Amino acid sequence: MIAFVIIFGILAIGVVLVVHGTVVKNRWGVNLGPVYCPHCKTPFPMVRKPQSLSQAMWGGSTCRVCGTEADKWGREVASPARFQNERSSR
Repeated sequence: MIAFVIIFGILAIGVVLVVHGTVVKNRWGVNLGPVYCPHCKTPFPMVRKPQSLSQAMWGGSTCRVCGTEADKWGREVASPARFQNERSSR
């Protein structure tokens, strides 16, 4: 009986994380709607092929037209290389 309560509690926490993430649009959420590139407005395919470990774990895609990386909600993701280049130019 105690094992059932523990398993149910862990599952309940997972459901709460997913529902909350979907409402506030964070990495735990689920996006089933269409996603467009934040720069050129090209639609991303519904079934995406991840280009990095981050995209595989948390969703997201790289635009095949302009190369912009976006999360699963269509917001631009700053790559470490791009961030480093912007930082060094200051």
